[in-house]
Amino acid sequence: MTFSTTFDDLPDLILIEIFSYLSSFDTLWGFTHLNQHIASLLVERKYFRCVNLSSAHYFQFNKIIQVISLNNIESLSIDVNASPLQLSCWPYMPRLSTLRLKGVREYNDLIIFLLLHAVTLTHLTIHSRLEFKSVSKFRNNL
Repeated sequence: MTFSTTFDDLPDLILIEIFSYLSSFDTLWGFTHLNQHIASLLVERKYFRCVNLSSAHYFQFNKIIQVISLNNIESLSIDVNASPLQLSCWPYMPRLSTLRLKGVREYNDLIIFLLLHAVTLTHLTIHSRLEFKSVSKFRNNL
């Protein structure tokens, strides 16, 4: 007599342990479409709350953005060096409170994104390789 265990038979605690070893992107990409039980487990364990899709390719990003609940995202990390179009592609997220950006080069997209989420953002971190120069002009009225 042969017994076999399928992935669906694994207890939730084992699945949660597997998820803990993976990045946010790998967990969302690998398990969101698997079945309803795992998708609801991801929602229940708040894997959609903190999202980092910086390592996602454009195709993967577009697929995941269609699946995840934007209403649940509270923290978002974007590495613009890895995925330069992401900043301009995210729609409005009503609960977004923390934004971490790395490698920002296009400040027009950044300003639009920040204005869109200005009401809810409480934490903002921007890492940029560009140096900001302060320019001031004073008139000497002597």
